[in-house]
Amino acid sequence: MIRKVCMACVLSVGFSASSQMAVAPTASFEVASIRRDATTNAGSYIRYLPGGRLSASSWIKQVIQLAYGMKDYQVMGGPGWLGSDWYTIEAKAEDPSATKDQIIRMMQAMLVDRFKFKMHTELKNFDVYYLEVDKGGARLSPLKEGEASKCGRNNSYMCGITSPGDLAGSLKYIVGRPVFDKTGIAGRYDVLLDFDTYSAMGRTAPEGYEKPSLQAALHDQLGLKLEPHKEPMPVLVVDSIERPTEN
Repeated sequence: MIRKVCMACVLSVGFSASSQMAVAPTASFEVASIRRDATTNAGSYIRYLPGGRLSASSWIKQVIQLAYGMKDYQVMGGPGWLGSDWYTIEAKAEDPSATKDQIIRMMQAMLVDRFKFKMHTELKNFDVYYLEVDKGGARLSPLKEGEASKCGRNNSYMCGITSPGDLAGSLKYIVGRPVFDKTGIAGRYDVLLDFDTYSAMGRTAPEGYEKPSLQAALHDQLGLKLEPHKEPMPVLVVDSIERPTEN
């Protein structure tokens, strides 16, 4: 199943190694319609609209991520339906001038009120990769203002990548763990990277498929490398949650 996600949330959450949290923020939506949708599961969106409105079609784990400023791998526990049941949410704040940050806090209140959501946060050590400059220096092609990428089906597995930060964000889906950009390189570049995606994801390549490994491609094509590290990060642990109350 392909999931295309619109993610736009920058909300930090404090953490305590043992405290359970269930107290919702004081602000709540004036009205919120929550409907399970068994037919819509090919893509998701969470939109903050004018007039203090929220429009979402997603699985609830994604809503939790955005409400608490967490990545997918930072939300742990809870029943399996958090990542499979699809919900359509239409909500409106009493104040039509409510900001995105205020709507995000209302999302937290909605989770507690309608889903009986309880959680706690703690620190966890994650296996991660650092994307770094390899020996010999980076080999990146700068993009002039307005210049289009030369990316095509025959020269790059990933198109639309214009910085090492973008590359790190894309590689995490290939290597299956967080990737952090530690190159220190700013600016826009035509980042072309062609490699053996099968072996990178632990799969067997079809007969006659001959491409370099991910590490070899990073070194030869971009002058970069992936180095394994441990990184402590906060995680949100779902202690309890229920399917939502009827509208």
